[in-house]
Amino acid sequence: MRLPFTVTLLAILVVTFWETGDPLPASRNSERAIALYDSDPTHLWNRLCALIVREDAPEILDGVDSLDPLLWPETEHLLAGPSHARALRVLDEFLQTHAENLIRDPVKRAILQRDLWAVFDWSAQQQSASRRPDYVNEKRELQSRLAEVLRRLAITPKEIESLPNNYAQAVASGSFAKEYDPAHREQAFLPPDLLDPRGPWVYIDSSPEAFNSGGVAQAHVQAFSGRSRFLVFMRLPEGRKATLAYLQTLWNFPEPWVHGPESADDQSIVNSNLPSFPAGTEVALVRQMVLFDNQGNLAPAPITESVQIRAYHSITATPPRYFSGDWAQVIKNSGQDFYEVRLSRPLLFAGKDGGLRATGREEKELSTFQQQGDDEIEEMEEHPEFKKMWAPALQTCLSCHSGGGVHSLNSLEKILKPNRRQQDDPGVGP
Repeated sequence: MRLPFTVTLLAILVVTFWETGDPLPASRNSERAIALYDSDPTHLWNRLCALIVREDAPEILDGVDSLDPLLWPETEHLLAGPSHARALRVLDEFLQTHAENLIRDPVKRAILQRDLWAVFDWSAQQQSASRRPDYVNEKRELQSRLAEVLRRLAITPKEIESLPNNYAQAVASGSFAKEYDPAHREQAFLPPDLLDPRGPWVYIDSSPEAFNSGGVAQAHVQAFSGRSRFLVFMRLPEGRKATLAYLQTLWNFPEPWVHGPESADDQSIVNSNLPSFPAGTEVALVRQMVLFDNQGNLAPAPITESVQIRAYHSITATPPRYFSGDWAQVIKNSGQDFYEVRLSRPLLFAGKDGGLRATGREEKELSTFQQQGDDEIEEMEEHPEFKKMWAPALQTCLSCHSGGGVHSLNSLEKILKPNRRQQDDPGVGP
């Protein structure tokens, strides 16, 4: 898996890491009490969570269980004011006391590496709003410390391979329904055979050309800088053979691309007459953890971070990304039910339900996926009225997948032929 410049920058920062000096006086009382890695909230690993958990987050949010740090492109948290000083202080203490040796559990080390790596990547990509400080020195101070902490936390390739298959554990726990139930559409489920290579779910991979290196769900891979891999699966109600036959039908469709508006930059668009799959079809996006080992090599880990499933109870003719009326109407027009099962750090460490939990139907979160600009937490503080427009997390899937049937698949350009990036290059094969 190819990563952006971040891994190279991290390596440079490790090499140039400074000799640690005297830390700032510790002030543990100013940091939120968290008992995640140890039952003692004052444990240094718990206090390191100050880089992950936003003390200024709305009460409805639990930062300890947010899948990703609540940091946006223009966020100044951790770079300015008390939050920056606290971050440097706890990182210095971690490094000077060799706190990486306090906990040897590979699962906990992997999770802490995962979360701090996300903070590092954010700091490398952060761009302040106009007329705001660029925080060059503050980023360097944060990154140099984070780089060394990440190097020390890295586990061996064998330990990465031995991390739990938490999806299988979650299925075996019996805490989740096994299939979509039209009579109980509010109920999340985990298919036991989702990851079975011979089961009814078909894994959809992209062709091996260089421009397909991000896989089918390229937008997701890029949004998280390659720290996770994203696997796309489809299951038609008649099973694996029918699913493969449908994908072959799409591939053989005589005119998958048609002329778009003359004003469009790309005048080739997906044919609206593509054959759709039947009602009862399900599509899943599985996000799994990627780590780097103690040799600096990237390695996929068996820990599942989230499973998002869309079940099509009806097939509508709604075009891609079509919005009309309120959320309820958009959901109805899509013909879909949305589900998510996601990683919970406390559950994972407790060995319960494979560390996975279902996202509630009305549960709300602040997403960092493909978000631009302002810090949403600060925006809500300045504009309380924004909270009234805060939609449940599961409804946000409609932002990209509001179309009906095949028109809700954003990966179409990867599974149709010829790929639109091949059309003007006769030297590229199918």
